[in-house]
Amino acid sequence: MKKSKKILIIDDDPEVQIALKKVLDILGHKSFCADSGVKAFEILSHDVLPSLIFCDLMMPSMNGLAFLSNIKNNPDENLSSIPVVILSAEKNLKKQVTPFHVDYLSKAFKINDLISIVERYCGH
Repeated sequence: MKKSKKILIIDDDPEVQIALKKVLDILGHKSFCADSGVKAFEILSHDVLPSLIFCDLMMPSMNGLAFLSNIKNNPDENLSSIPVVILSAEKNLKKQVTPFHVDYLSKAFKINDLISIVERYCGH
């Protein structure tokens, strides 16, 4: 039996949050949701260290690239080492996230692609 992992979903679209949360629940993981990078850092400041973060690019108050830059350059290695997967409908997604060495999923992605990424970072 696999161990449940904590996964943070950062997306300002409630429908995306609900869809991801349902899939992660089915896979046996516990998920937390934030609608901006600012709210995500509030969650992280309460000692919720996820095994994986899914992050949208286009959000209010702190977009995905700003969040990504802040977390990957954070002096706290517990935060900077968390794998981040960018979610976006943007066309030049790979070019934007390449400097951060993160995975990405283009919206609308296939469920099997999502499951594959979760299994890669959170085990089978």
